[in-house]
Amino acid sequence: MDIISRIGQQLKTIFPEAVVYRKNQKGGFKEPSFFVSKITTTRQPELFSRQKRGYHYQVVYFPDPDNAEPDMEWMEERLLDRFTQLDQFSPIRDVDFSVVDGALTMAFSVMIRAYPEDLTPKQQTMNYHGGITDGK
Repeated sequence: MDIISRIGQQLKTIFPEAVVYRKNQKGGFKEPSFFVSKITTTRQPELFSRQKRGYHYQVVYFPDPDNAEPDMEWMEERLLDRFTQLDQFSPIRDVDFSVVDGALTMAFSVMIRAYPEDLTPKQQTMNYHGGITDGK
């Protein structure tokens, strides 16, 4: 499951012309653009080996440098209105915006219920002795 790719796809659906990065760029980021990164992961155990997992991400928006303040305000409103769900996967939760070093940062969570992989050995063979009768 590649949630960062899902986030990038959702941003491209909302903003088809946008450039979306998932790795730092040596020469810097083209502006305007988005940078998506993972912050942390949390896990809460539930009944029957289920887990509630929280994947916490941030999307950094690098605005047009010639119009930074209005561009960040406009983008914040668009993200609040349209970036509410990762299609066919999970809603976006716990959204928090801040401006850091001239870029708009959106922190949020994606929550899912998970069943950890069952690695216990399964029955490999079955020895059967018997037959079928017609009841007579």
